[in-house]
Amino acid sequence: MPGAVTTVNPPPTTTATSSPRPRRGREDVLTAATALFHERGYDATSMSDIAARLGFTKAALYRHVTGKAELLRAITRPVRADVRALLAASTAGDDRPVDQLSELLRGLAGAAAADPGRYVLFWGPDGERSPHGPDAVCRAAVVQRLTELLERAADRGEIRDGIVPHLAARLLVGAVTGPGRPVSPSAVDVLLDGPVRRLNDGAGRGRGR
Repeated sequence: MPGAVTTVNPPPTTTATSSPRPRRGREDVLTAATALFHERGYDATSMSDIAARLGFTKAALYRHVTGKAELLRAITRPVRADVRALLAASTAGDDRPVDQLSELLRGLAGAAAADPGRYVLFWGPDGERSPHGPDAVCRAAVVQRLTELLERAADRGEIRDGIVPHLAARLLVGAVTGPGRPVSPSAVDVLLDGPVRRLNDGAGRGRGR
């Protein structure tokens, strides 16, 4: 018909056939950082390395965290919660000091074996450096509690002569949480054979009565 206007519909919009990349969140960042800290060490890992592992730009990574120190604290947060619970449990009840010592070490060993990645970063050389940071304060509390238990056991004649409680406490922590060599909970009694005087040990008879 003369004068009629013909409407032309636009061609349909084409969509990409590839699926969009899944959006990564904070947990992905923590997982990538944990892996890289183990592979290269904390000091040798940069924020650029973590961003590259995730396929991020550095700017995108900094939207999740402020830096490596925050990453490390976030990675080890579950460890701090575990350790605080174990410390609280070790102060409950009226058990003999050596029994409380054994239970605390068993708990630490079991937790380290269940989540070695986080525990190595908490206790190992790549752990938090600041003496006032949350990890450092928590680690110091463990050593202090073990020292107290060893001192109380010594007062009862349950520790062998020559054992220095604060040094033994540090050695015991290293034995159950050291990188690459966590002790199983069932091996704690064997570990304690060194400092602890057993009931059938003749050297301990007559002391602490």
